[in-house]
Amino acid sequence: MEISEVSIPAEIENNNHRLEVQIHDILEAIAATESFVAGLDFLEFSRDQKTIFAVERSIGIIGATVRRLPISFMDRYPQINWRHLTSVGDSLMFGYLEVDLNTLWELIQQDVPFIKDLMRKTIDSL
Repeated sequence: MEISEVSIPAEIENNNHRLEVQIHDILEAIAATESFVAGLDFLEFSRDQKTIFAVERSIGIIGATVRRLPISFMDRYPQINWRHLTSVGDSLMFGYLEVDLNTLWELIQQDVPFIKDLMRKTIDSL
């Protein structure tokens, strides 16, 4: 078999495509989150119910999408607390409990930029 005839098995190609779509969904929700809080400090954020609801929704989407990422992918990045992210996402999406605004702000300020950088690097390597 010539090298030009070698192809990627469909299952692997589909998995890569699915991962790429999930990562794009996460990056889209991150961009939305960043736009919602752009120029705000914590006090302004905590007083703006529309922004809080918008951020809760976008973080919820991130958490729900992360839940569908392959375990093998998450295992490659143990520096991200995936369980915490999915837990906060579930709480926001399904209203299990009220999420503390300090926790939400911290997630936006610390975790989201790191996840964004990781997702961009991953897209570049697919």
